[in-house]
Amino acid sequence: MVGSRVPQRAYDTDTETEAPVVESYHARLRNDSALAEATHRALVEAHRTHGLYIRERMLCNVLRPRLLTHETVDMLASIAELVAVLCVQAGEQILSDDRLLDRMGASEQERNLWGVDPGYPGFSATSRLDSFMGDDGPRFVEYNAESPASIGFCDCLSQIFLELPAVSGWDHAGGLTRYETRRALLDVLLWAYSEWGGTDTPAIAIIDWDTVITKRDFELCADYFRGQGIPTVICDPRQLRYEGGSVWLEDRRITLAYRRVLLHELLERGDEVQPLLTAYREGAICMVNSPRSKLLHKKALFALLSDPEAGIDMTAEQRALVDRVIPWTRCVVAGETTYDGQRRDILELAVAERETMALKPSDEYGGKGVVLGWESSEEPWRAALETAMQGHYVLQERVPVPHSDFPVWIDGRLEFVPLLVDADPLLFRNRLGGILTRVSGSALLNVSAGTGSTTPTFVAE
Repeated sequence: MVGSRVPQRAYDTDTETEAPVVESYHARLRNDSALAEATHRALVEAHRTHGLYIRERMLCNVLRPRLLTHETVDMLASIAELVAVLCVQAGEQILSDDRLLDRMGASEQERNLWGVDPGYPGFSATSRLDSFMGDDGPRFVEYNAESPASIGFCDCLSQIFLELPAVSGWDHAGGLTRYETRRALLDVLLWAYSEWGGTDTPAIAIIDWDTVITKRDFELCADYFRGQGIPTVICDPRQLRYEGGSVWLEDRRITLAYRRVLLHELLERGDEVQPLLTAYREGAICMVNSPRSKLLHKKALFALLSDPEAGIDMTAEQRALVDRVIPWTRCVVAGETTYDGQRRDILELAVAERETMALKPSDEYGGKGVVLGWESSEEPWRAALETAMQGHYVLQERVPVPHSDFPVWIDGRLEFVPLLVDADPLLFRNRLGGILTRVSGSALLNVSAGTGSTTPTFVAE
């Protein structure tokens, strides 16, 4: 039976529902220009002190945190955790079905690595669901199941904001609860290492290319791990060697690889990173997340979940959940599908419904290759569809993006600017351990792409 699709609301942005204390905070800034300026200066100085820049842009340029009620957070957590569990369930089915692996665009190299037992259960010890919150709850548009970023940034910004003049002296400051996302991350790393068979203190290497722009995020995590007594280094995967059954960075033995580099990038440079891949295949190193996490990271997963005809096993309750919280998504392939209860050719549908559709590469990150139909004219959109047909892309229906007013210090004065805002639960073994919030004036909310800003999220009484 074809599942019904939840009707979309108007695409004009809704006002983000935050804690009632937001207005109290805004009034505090609005009524005291000197306080607002001091808060701005303190935020700028904290960025300098902690090195919080992406492409020379401040990580956060707004003067208040995201403030959510306990009720909102509980609702977001419960739904996100159900979706994450469903993704694991779907992943197990896909992993054992060549037909579904074909639909996911899985390569032979990926399948071979996915066949290796990582030494611990599940797919993603640490992951992130990216959503937009509306009046009726979240709509999840992507699942970053492989290498979720900003865990260190979230912790650092939370501490900075608690010390800003406007927050530290605020009547409601005592009612704010912060997340300890690095603690949650370290807990799952240690859990995975123990499950893998490690009985000693792991020697961690945070692994990514030495040219990535988010290296500061790694450094913040490494500093925390070291502070907890866990020896930690940051390295490029090409620096590792595999000798005598162990992985080495110079004269230091590495037993746990916290993998931030994406699998498809490792495979593209297979000859350069063969020591790491061989060590993983031979069980000589614990890798978190394991290569299997790529299966859930591919955007095609949402296409299979969204399409009742794809054959993913789920209960009636799970189908209702998917219809409610995951937008209509399909792989861009020749053929027909069901949309609004009617059979439609996928490519003809994509052209006709351009203003309500987005094209996304199944395997990229950081907003790379995403084309928003409502921000594109017909000719570039058709060209993007032609490109999509040559690779692995998904077509996803637009969802309403909420906005909220944020105080910003601009040209020597305080202004309140309406910004688009998302809500991205950070999950650790499929349980909520933090919330990443990104704000932007652009529909593409991505900090590393240069189109967004991050602000910390607190639970407010």
